[in-house]
Amino acid sequence: MLVANNKSILDKRTKPRRPYSGNIFFTSKNGFNEGRLINFSRYGLFIETTENLSVGEIITIALPHLNGKDLKCRGQIIWRNKQGCGIELFKNRSYINLKIIK
Repeated sequence: MLVANNKSILDKRTKPRRPYSGNIFFTSKNGFNEGRLINFSRYGLFIETTENLSVGEIITIALPHLNGKDLKCRGQIIWRNKQGCGIELFKNRSYINLKIIK
């Protein structure tokens, strides 16, 4: 009998997450919201928020960018806990080399 590596089953990320600590703004079906970006990767984010967001919901996020302007991107809530939610960014965006700054 073969035993699968639990890490590979649980962690489906293709890019590593980078820590970040800063406030960000996003819109959801409930309107304009604020949260705290905890970490990010090329294809995902974790936002700490108390907003009542549902798994499967699509949100638009304003991310700080190198050029000094906020970069807007869309993503889908793929999991949620008491602290916040994990968001998968849509991969068909034109700014594929996302660079978030502090």
